[in-house]
Amino acid sequence: MSQEQFLKEVKSVEEPQKEKKAIPEMKEKSPEDHLKTLNDIREQTGQISELTTEENMLVKEFLAALLKIMKPLTRTLPVSIAVLPEEWGKVSQANLDLTGQLLILYPNGRMKSINLTEQRHRELLLKITYDIMPTLKRLVASHRQKIETRVRFMSTITKELQKSAKAFSPDDSEQSTS
Repeated sequence: MSQEQFLKEVKSVEEPQKEKKAIPEMKEKSPEDHLKTLNDIREQTGQISELTTEENMLVKEFLAALLKIMKPLTRTLPVSIAVLPEEWGKVSQANLDLTGQLLILYPNGRMKSINLTEQRHRELLLKITYDIMPTLKRLVASHRQKIETRVRFMSTITKELQKSAKAFSPDDSEQSTS
């Protein structure tokens, strides 16, 4: 038997043993191991508490800023029904309103309001945020464009009216000689 064949046989014997090793073995743990585990759990729990508090604050600030932006632009933003949980059933329409509520309309005319500030809706809030950003960007750009158009129009009209108004005003030179 060549060395190469021997190595192949050894590998074929070792591979099933590797699979067995993939299953974690249950070992007796010392009291110190249990204390370390409990300390890790306590530390992680404290971090969860801190992160949850920060997340709650950020959600409130996010919605407040979003709603300030929405107020001059629109009363609601459409939300794709594809981002909604399947367990909500067949939904006809979904919109985010000025109060930060998700308004759900069902085919039978029934309406449901979802408070997106609730902890249980955080993943949904993220999905909705991704979904509405392109729409919000278009609304802001459209609003800016409308204002620019008005400013250009008013600027042109104002300059022309100022030229016409000079005809009705006495010259400064005439006023000084009087």
